Amino acid sequence: MSTSHPTKRERVEARRAAERDARAREARRRRLLRLGGVAGVAAIAVVVAVLVSTSGGSDAADRGTQAAALFDGIPERDGVLGDPDAPVTVTEFVDLQCPVCATASESTLPAIVDGYVRTGKVKLEVRTLSFLGPDSVRAAQVAAAAERQGRLWPFLEAFCANQGPENSGYVTDDFLRRVAGEAGVDADAALAAADSAFAQRRLERADADAARLGVSGTPTLVVATGDGPQRPLEGDPLDPASVTAALDRELAR
Repeated sequence: MSTSHPTKRERVEARRAAERDARAREARRRRLLRLGGVAGVAAIAVVVAVLVSTSGGSDAADRGTQAAALFDGIPERDGVLGDPDAPVTVTEFVDLQCPVCATASESTLPAIVDGYVRTGKVKLEVRTLSFLGPDSVRAAQVAAAAERQGRLWPFLEAFCANQGPENSGYVTDDFLRRVAGEAGVDADAALAAADSAFAQRRLERADADAARLGVSGTPTLVVATGDGPQRPLEGDPLDPASVTAALDRELAR
């Protein structure tokens, strides 16, 4: 008896549905936190904090700057983070508008960076996809320009910390300037280079690698040991414990 397998389109739609569910859960969580706050002055303080955050105030800037600081002191060359001689390479496929990617950047990425990249065990690469819409394309182009300045990873993390509603048009030049500033990127140079041939090649490389490896959604982690082939990392990108356990297995090979 034969069994049918989901097509690539079906897998993409399933991942997008999961991303929509994740956004809905996060929205519900935030509403419950606001409703669960104490009355009076405390409630007013919560409302003010939310308004400052959503208006791009100092709290949002602090989040982006703090997120980018995750990589302080770690070398980055040609978009590769960490010791170029590290025995294991992890490549992350992301779309900068993907809310699940933003969650992984906050929960799982720090565990990889602090436990494996800083210690010279793992080096990190990224492929910035842009399948969610025009905002994703613009974000990926400016990310490629940040790579030319050796600040790709801080830019990615600061972007995720400031991520807005998907395809709402929030990825404006003003938004990108703010993210670039938080990431230590020369915003004028990055925006000027966003339409460069280099940026276009980076988008094409991401698409080609995703097609070659069968990556149909984000975030996806793939791993290679030494000069060996790339393969999916046996760990849930949203579960730091399962990812670190998978990396420990790779290092023990």
